Amino acid sequence: MNAFELDKVSFTYPSGTQALTDVSFVVEEGSSVALLGSNGAGKSTLLDLLLGLHPNGSITLYGKNLAAYGRKEVGRLVALVPQSEQFNFSFTLLEYTLFGRSPYLRQMQSPTALDAQIAFDALLEVGLAGFEERSITSLSGGEHQLLLIARAIAQQSRILLLDEPTSALDPANRRRTLSLLKGLHSKGKTLLFSTHDVNFAAELATHVVMLKGGRILGAGPIEEVVNAQALTTLYETEMQVGTIGSQTIMY
Repeated sequence: MNAFELDKVSFTYPSGTQALTDVSFVVEEGSSVALLGSNGAGKSTLLDLLLGLHPNGSITLYGKNLAAYGRKEVGRLVALVPQSEQFNFSFTLLEYTLFGRSPYLRQMQSPTALDAQIAFDALLEVGLAGFEERSITSLSGGEHQLLLIARAIAQQSRILLLDEPTSALDPANRRRTLSLLKGLHSKGKTLLFSTHDVNFAAELATHVVMLKGGRILGAGPIEEVVNAQALTTLYETEMQVGTIGSQTIMY
């Protein structure tokens, strides 16, 4: 069964701005899908729709209309790693990671010992074990990104949505994040991520969706969709596709 199916999805903001028009594609279970496109192409809007933030009858999640799910039901299936998040309170890393357990808790219910263990294991997986009592306000940019991923891992969803996961990272933390996401994908997690880093997409994605002006320019397996002509059209600047060893590079 497919994770997501989108059938001619369109979305207009209350201001009248048309963000998406007739967007159709499938996210296969276990795939890793890169959303490519310039600023304003509709990538972030699309992620919001897949989270159910703007109910849309043209999207199904595991064969069921997304609008028919409750919020906690969606949270058990889909987790979001935002591009960034403002930390307004001085939570510890463990306390913050425990927010990922919210879809499994009743209203006003405190996390259990099992929830705490799941959160600790998530911190361990991203390399932040040993810092669980540290304040989130002390984090570096790379640690901040790892914590957002840890919270999503603690959510134990089948699908992980990521909005520009490497946009503010230096090369070392970019590589660390790439390795972490590859590991999650190899364990069966379905990934859908937006990115301006086409080489990050080439390293992680099995499939690609190209968005231009809120419309699909191309969608499918990355080796079938991505080429110099398509990238040049997408970004309106000359692009090339080559290889170094076994690695595809785009420039």
